[in-house]
Amino acid sequence: MRGPDNVVSGFLHASFPAGADNGEVELSELDRALIRMLQLDGRQSFAAISRELGVPEKTIRRRVNELLESRVIQITTVADPAVLGYTVAALIGINVDGARGIRPLIESIVELPSVDYAVITTGRYDGLVEVLCRDTDELLSVVDSSFVRAPGVRSAEVFPYLQLHYQEPVWDVAQEKGENGVATARPTLDATDRRIVAELSADGRLPFGVVGDELGISESQVRKRVTRMLAEKTIRITAIANPRSLGFTMQVWVGIRVSPGHRINDLAQTLTRLSSVTYVVACAGRFDIFVEAVCRNSEDVMRLVDTEIRTLTGVARTELLLCLDLYYRAVQPIESATLS
Repeated sequence: MRGPDNVVSGFLHASFPAGADNGEVELSELDRALIRMLQLDGRQSFAAISRELGVPEKTIRRRVNELLESRVIQITTVADPAVLGYTVAALIGINVDGARGIRPLIESIVELPSVDYAVITTGRYDGLVEVLCRDTDELLSVVDSSFVRAPGVRSAEVFPYLQLHYQEPVWDVAQEKGENGVATARPTLDATDRRIVAELSADGRLPFGVVGDELGISESQVRKRVTRMLAEKTIRITAIANPRSLGFTMQVWVGIRVSPGHRINDLAQTLTRLSSVTYVVACAGRFDIFVEAVCRNSEDVMRLVDTEIRTLTGVARTELLLCLDLYYRAVQPIESATLS
């Protein structure tokens, strides 16, 4: 089972070595079925899962707890960072200078409070890192002190986000979404909503009564607010896992330059509807759009990039980055640090 060596400051750390199934973890068909169900609904009851799979509830409870304790999965909230108070976000492509290895460098970078996601990649960049900030001043400070001047970094290229169009943490759903890819909504959350999200980001299955006791409100109020946020798709409560656990052996990022005379937003919206695509963001910099995708194999990657993306009207140029190692941490609402 996955042990402490695979956890970096609370990050879900998912390696993608050739020929491995889920890093060091051997998963059974029951495990895979559980992960799929918890990705669709991270709070689904053990009793409901038991009925669906025809497996004793005691077995379901034990195995889910083992998957959580060993950090194979993390059940958390997923939301547009802007909803959680982060008005500025960016993807940063970094290259190492050879003074230290890429893995130790990335593991030091993911210690930063502003970092929620990082991957080691092949191609133009040795790594991609997502940072979430309160404002542009904070972004400048983070880039200058923690990237440009960080030991081991030869270069850092910043791609500030202009609009997050799509995020889909459920790998199976991303494969066959047809015409249902849509832009991410940005409803507002009040202080109580954000404190609830903060509690559930650490443990998406935390009982509503426990959340209510922590915040000084009733269980029914917590339930009502969570139900509303889920219905409005402001948040999702899902199991985050290594894509390899469900048979998606390759994760990629694609940088896209849009042809003059074509709208970035129109192309970004088209990209959200492509199978395998899990993340679409419009940005400033060398590329106009970055796309993340999880694919079953190299043939699936070829299909996506060569047949589906490069043939789209408005695509001037693409650049493919293959992911070798992944770090993910649940995003805490900004208020959670100041309201306690």
